[in-house]
Amino acid sequence: MPDHEVIAPFPGSKLPHVGTYRRVLPVNLTRMYENALDWAHLPYVHETSFSAIDCLEAGAWGWRARTVSAAGEVSVIELRLDRACRRWITRTLEGRNAGAEIWTHAFPIGTRQVDIVVDFFAPGVPEAAREKVGAAFAKLYERLYDEDVAMMVARQRQLDRRLARAGRDEREIVLGSQTSLELPMRVLVADREFILTRVSDELVAYPAYCPHQLGPLPDTPVDGIVTCPWHGYQFDVRSGECRTGQPFCMADRPVVEIRGDQVVLTARH
Repeated sequence: MPDHEVIAPFPGSKLPHVGTYRRVLPVNLTRMYENALDWAHLPYVHETSFSAIDCLEAGAWGWRARTVSAAGEVSVIELRLDRACRRWITRTLEGRNAGAEIWTHAFPIGTRQVDIVVDFFAPGVPEAAREKVGAAFAKLYERLYDEDVAMMVARQRQLDRRLARAGRDEREIVLGSQTSLELPMRVLVADREFILTRVSDELVAYPAYCPHQLGPLPDTPVDGIVTCPWHGYQFDVRSGECRTGQPFCMADRPVVEIRGDQVVLTARH
């Protein structure tokens, strides 16, 4: 792993450095920044660590939010992104570990490889306990990044697939007889992947990925509703409407027809 100089905490900082976590991630810097600014995914992708989050302020600079841990502990956390230095600093403003700072530096080492160095600083930790506290922080961050990497890689894969499929234009697909179909099933129509399933005895085709950030939507709706596992957005697969209030809706879904005994999907546009 290449060596990089890690910038020390701000001048005058009295916080003890308790440990460092380092790892090479198979993503680019764009995905890393996107992930750092994405406060909303915490209770969904990291449900073993967070049960709820309430954003107090957010922007290109970062975000500040009130969080509830899986154990019910309330904290206020702030993340500030510094693109010029390729780093973001997370501070606990209130709650357990108040005053702690986590400095993450990201060093691109390939087209889709980023070397991250995460330094942990915590107030009031005696020198004899720092190794133990640092190890606990590192163990937590290993699990968080395992979960984040799965999401970031899946998003990148879908972006790549969309580019690779550009130009293909099968706007009408004959799937076969109703009795021969094994539902739910996935099918490509006009360069996009859809899930065909039955909702209340009606055949319905809806996008396989969330219109927000391409999170994988489940194959089996519950009462006609699917929930994105990354941010909790819910969609009605028949109308395409977002049921949780976000300004997103499913793009035009293909028309499902029965011609004779054949199931046919046709792009709307």
